[in-house]
Amino acid sequence: MSTLSPALRTLAGAILCAGLLAPGTASVAAPQSDDATGFSAPAQRVAQQFSTPLQRTPAPQEGAGDDAAAPAGDDRTDDDTEADATRVASLTDPATGLGTETAAQIPEETDQVLVASGADDEATTTHLSLWERDGDGWKRTAQMTGRNGANGWKEDRREGDRTTPAGVFTLSDAGGYLEDPGSQLPYYRDEGLRSGAEAVYGDGYANVFDYVIAIDYNRKTGVAPTENTRPLGWDAGGKIWLHVEHGSPTRGCVALDEEDMQMLLTTLDPDAAPHIAMGSQEFLAQ
Repeated sequence: MSTLSPALRTLAGAILCAGLLAPGTASVAAPQSDDATGFSAPAQRVAQQFSTPLQRTPAPQEGAGDDAAAPAGDDRTDDDTEADATRVASLTDPATGLGTETAAQIPEETDQVLVASGADDEATTTHLSLWERDGDGWKRTAQMTGRNGANGWKEDRREGDRTTPAGVFTLSDAGGYLEDPGSQLPYYRDEGLRSGAEAVYGDGYANVFDYVIAIDYNRKTGVAPTENTRPLGWDAGGKIWLHVEHGSPTRGCVALDEEDMQMLLTTLDPDAAPHIAMGSQEFLAQ
């Protein structure tokens, strides 16, 4: 087969990832990625045209779990995104869901921790809590509900396995199609994301990447979330983001309501060394 241009490789990979080709359908051979293959992004904060990251799942996937077909927002409660009075002395308090082994991976200088927890390794619904340092303790300042990978959580996840990586990661860079909403994290706008998403997934799916926050799993930091460097190698997968909810499980990202994304963008502070601890309840409780 002749060598394809990066744009064609990206579009082919996106169609495969979106589940638009049924098994056995002829396709173009192209490397698959969890959220965005076939393009690179500039390190500077300028608008560039890119093909859309390969993340969106337009329809519930077979075997994705009992909650795969639930519409966006079904799991949200009246308390979602609202501050409450929960305050703990330590991140190892049972209220956070973090055990001593997991909490030990969070540096002492960290003042913001986002905990994303699934009921078990196969869960595709994620419950998130934002904990911020409060004097000599921690206070839960927000709660929300979202989606994770169609095949749940996995610590040693691989390229294309539709799982979300379990572990503790930094949150360093953000971006999206929309203008910067006042993000404290470095924000890289990409005006090609919305038209690219709509071209691949159709009308009604253009806003999936309006806001994104890169989860620092197998990526170079200090650059746009769309940058394609993978320090752990291609097979470990990449382009794992927090991004806008789309009503079904993801290929590896965590998808949230747009208002929740705006809140996180304007709240997460680089000076607070924000981290995310994510995985099943059992994994996080280690």
